[in-house]
Amino acid sequence: MLICAVALAAVTFGVCSCKAWRTISTTATYVQANDSTKSSATITTKTVEEYQGVKKK
Repeated sequence: MLICAVALAAVTFGVCSCKAWRTISTTATYVQANDSTKSSATITTKTVEEYQGVKKK
């Protein structure tokens, strides 16, 4: 039974794929100034990219 479990684990590990994630954060600030007022806005975005890798045979 133990040999079967070890063999199954080895096969599973050998054919598995991998995943990777990358997070990109961007912040932009816009300022508008008139004669009497000044206003600003800040925009923050966050993008998460996921990559799926497959083992070559």
